[in-house]
Amino acid sequence: MNNLKPLTWNKLILLFGIPTVLNAIASRIAIPFLFNNTSLPIEICYFLSVGLIVLVPMFFSAWLLSGKEAGSFKPGPVLQRMRIKKLSSVDTVWTIAGFVLLSLTSFLIAKILLPLIKIDAAPFFFKNMPLTGGYMYILYVWPIFFFFNIFGEEFLWRGYIQPGQELLNGRWTWLIHGLFWAGFHIPMGFNLMLSATPIFFILPAIVQIRKNTTISIIIHFVFGAFGFLALALGAVR
Repeated sequence: MNNLKPLTWNKLILLFGIPTVLNAIASRIAIPFLFNNTSLPIEICYFLSVGLIVLVPMFFSAWLLSGKEAGSFKPGPVLQRMRIKKLSSVDTVWTIAGFVLLSLTSFLIAKILLPLIKIDAAPFFFKNMPLTGGYMYILYVWPIFFFFNIFGEEFLWRGYIQPGQELLNGRWTWLIHGLFWAGFHIPMGFNLMLSATPIFFILPAIVQIRKNTTISIIIHFVFGAFGFLALALGAVR
């Protein structure tokens, strides 16, 4: 980590730009194609399209890029380059506080702001929620997608990009990083991007303060799992 070099603006734009273009292809071309030409529910079309076109490549790209800089593709050096560490007692407090803040702000946006401006918080690819009858199998397929969703994003965004970006953008890293991350979600719809606004800035801010990517992995994992399962099982509507 002592030999970490700052990112350039060109590389930063490229690292966020390529996944964003792939996300646009997956969300606006692949999902409709699969949905219109197969009998698959749109949730499965979403898992296949975004998973295979976007998240799986992000996961392996992050590992390869980090391994190249670390001089080894073994887990130890790669995870060290990604700043994935054990949580200290202070990190644990930040993790809990971050999750509470994220949950509260997201709830306020979903339940107060979006209804006020008459925007549906549910993304277009979750049409069969809550899951019932013949759609329940979606719940058992989801964990595979979810693994790459969390680790694909966290390994690339916070693990590989952010350490070098902090040397480029300094104290404004969390804001610039959050704006790029929000842009990545534009192809999935303005309603999703607006609903997810808190996570775009809270996670990079905490990682910037604590220099520990494990915090964002845990918050993202728990928040994402709770959100999907609550929606799928009808706990929230």
